[in-house]
Amino acid sequence: MTSRLRVWAIAALFLSGVGAARAFPDRPVTMIVPFGAATAVDLHARDFAQALGSVISQPVIVDNRAGAEGAIGAMAVLNARADGHTIMFTSSSIPVLDPVMKKSMQFDPIKDFAPICTVGSTSNVINITGVNPIKTAAELIAAAKAQPGKLTFAYSSASTRLAGELFQQAAGVKFTSVPYKASSNGLADVASGQVDLFFIDDISASPFYQNGRLRPLAVAGSDRIRALPNTPSATEIGVPAYKIHPWFGVYVSAKTAPDVVHQLRDIMAKAMKSPIAKSNLEKRGLSAMQVCGEAMTKLQMDEIELWRDVTKKAGIEPQ
Repeated sequence: MTSRLRVWAIAALFLSGVGAARAFPDRPVTMIVPFGAATAVDLHARDFAQALGSVISQPVIVDNRAGAEGAIGAMAVLNARADGHTIMFTSSSIPVLDPVMKKSMQFDPIKDFAPICTVGSTSNVINITGVNPIKTAAELIAAAKAQPGKLTFAYSSASTRLAGELFQQAAGVKFTSVPYKASSNGLADVASGQVDLFFIDDISASPFYQNGRLRPLAVAGSDRIRALPNTPSATEIGVPAYKIHPWFGVYVSAKTAPDVVHQLRDIMAKAMKSPIAKSNLEKRGLSAMQVCGEAMTKLQMDEIELWRDVTKKAGIEPQ
């Protein structure tokens, strides 16, 4: 073979390699959900898997790995091949609340994971039992100040507990907290009048609104929400610091190659614009929320700082 032919042959091999470069993803994507089936995180994950699958040429498989308060699922992501084909769909509890509430962990939520994007946020509502004569947030605050500790609030997770603590600090009141293993049990007891309050999203509480067993008094943040147009915001009731919006998002192992991370962010951005994503967000009553990359890291760190301050004031020690 002449030198010229040899050069052409090498060039042809190079060009054929470029042309044959595999697109990402090149096989099914596994979306690990570190919580059980039928939980809020699971439902939102399955909705987003639909949207994600609509913009890539591969199926998206939802894999529930519940247990150890999310640690089993998180470790499954970290132990998988870090090539972007295994992702974690989680609520903000793992990346934000675990560093605040847990003394020791199997992994570092900040260093071991790379943020892709958030996909949506939910509300937090002050819900009072329907049998209580209190009808407004102003009446609630007045009653709590008149008899500190008499009113009780249920919680079933770090997020619902800290929401209650945040409101107490912001409003200058004192409640007595009552722990539950599951939100369904706590909601049932509040609905029956055994406990007075539950600081939880409107979606979880909505079955009890229809029969009057729960009454929403205020929504966290500065704006009312579409699902509860007659319920005032925290700003409207004079407690603007009661601001909490739990969110959902996607992470991958921090060992994932930067170019794959960038591709995942681009893919997620496209998925969020899809008709399926918009329809599912509306169906679930979620607010669209697309924060990616470094901005998502900043969101995570800002919220960690906020909740560390709340737990310090409440005297809550990491367990």
